[in-house]
Amino acid sequence: MHVEKLFVGGLGYCGSRIAAAIHDAYPSAIISGTVRSKERRDALMVGASRPSWLTGSAHVLDLDDKYAGLSSDGIADLQSSTVVVQTVAPIADFDRDPLLALHGDALESSEALQYVAYLSSTGVYGDYGGDWVAEESELRCVDAKSKARVVAEQEWCKLEPANDDDSSAGPRVDCFRCGGIYGPGRGPLFSSISSLNEALSAETEEVPRQAPAVTKYVNRILVDDICGAILAATEGDRPRCGGRAYNLVDDDPAPRKEVVAEARRLLSLSFSEDIQGQSTASVSTSDAATKNTRRRISRATGNKRCHNGRLKEDYGWSIKAPTYREGLALLLENSDLKL
Repeated sequence: MHVEKLFVGGLGYCGSRIAAAIHDAYPSAIISGTVRSKERRDALMVGASRPSWLTGSAHVLDLDDKYAGLSSDGIADLQSSTVVVQTVAPIADFDRDPLLALHGDALESSEALQYVAYLSSTGVYGDYGGDWVAEESELRCVDAKSKARVVAEQEWCKLEPANDDDSSAGPRVDCFRCGGIYGPGRGPLFSSISSLNEALSAETEEVPRQAPAVTKYVNRILVDDICGAILAATEGDRPRCGGRAYNLVDDDPAPRKEVVAEARRLLSLSFSEDIQGQSTASVSTSDAATKNTRRRISRATGNKRCHNGRLKEDYGWSIKAPTYREGLALLLENSDLKL
């Protein structure tokens, strides 16, 4: 499939990188998408700061002012796109995907739409006590955010025909269940020393001393590998089946402590070294509260290890960072971080 016109829901950390990757692969593609504010739109659209991949328009997706959604121009771009990539999470007032909730009619009536990639989360599986899960595993999530993701997946998949006999009646729809996303500027390699120290100590403190040690696995994915998966899917094909889910994770789910320790090793920090003036006590109250909140959310989404074989089999996805080790090394090599 040749990407003629792309619409990205959410030109943020992932969305902008996906747009850039599509532009590199399909230079003639017209690329548009959504942002949350007029300020962000103006920053993207005006002057020398406009990215080369933004060959179409940036539209404000208004989720604050009476949920007005897109303007008429934005709806027109959405409805005429051949490929839609949705990165925006469900919003609380709907517990639904915002594009579908506000502009489902435009998507359902589109005659141009050929492919949809929806970025979901491995949180939909809930807790499996560290066991391996695949796409056909039961979805056991109990938190509201993950449940909303399940509903969003189901609604997006309704756009795809149930079989190839009716393939002209709708797009191919893939729901990518992403692990924790890291990349340039995001992840332990870009944390302060105090944050790394705090993260390491917290992993031990969370488990009561009298309880048996429990390995908490984290499924993760390098942002470049998300882009690679989307490209592989646009370049490939599969039989229509009413939508299909894919685990978008690397090959090695690993405890957070191992990843933080590797980041410290790469930054030439001794695992046990006490950095003067940079102890865990230097973390501000607000920073500590944010990190504790994130850990509670992480626990709520459960403990499991996700297989990624389906994505490789269906689309021939080639992963750039099979484990966090390659991913962190690649980021360090391509950054201006100083050892």
